[in-house]
Amino acid sequence: MAASLAVDAREAFARVKVALSQSQRDLVEHARASTNEASGERDRLLESVVMAYRSGDRQVWTAVLLDLLTPAVLERLRHFRPEPPVIDSDDLRDEFLVQLLEAAATMPFPAGLRFVERRLVLRAGQGVGRWLRKERRWRAACQSFELLAKEESK
Repeated sequence: MAASLAVDAREAFARVKVALSQSQRDLVEHARASTNEASGERDRLLESVVMAYRSGDRQVWTAVLLDLLTPAVLERLRHFRPEPPVIDSDDLRDEFLVQLLEAAATMPFPAGLRFVERRLVLRAGQGVGRWLRKERRWRAACQSFELLAKEESK
């Protein structure tokens, strides 16, 4: 397995941090330090990061977004199981991150949206769930090589 998601996210953020302005770095630090209190401050900060991801340099803001959401992503990834031999933990992790970034790029953000982190992570989890169900259906419809070899030898 590749290095852990937390290590990868932290290293990616460290590489792109120099591309952020001071106000953007302050935004990231406030978002990292915030909790999901009743005030909704973290929601506003994460919404700002997502909007920057949509309108700014995607490579930079991807690293920021993943760095901020890594704990929630790791928690959600525990709900999925690899499907050997086709899907391993790295595949699950990669698909989850793709789905998360897709959600960040396309999910509607009405004014006063609450639970931004939760919504992004749940949306990504739904995408991974659909992907796994589709893969299971595909594998159920396929025949194994051993079965095909037995049929040909008859």
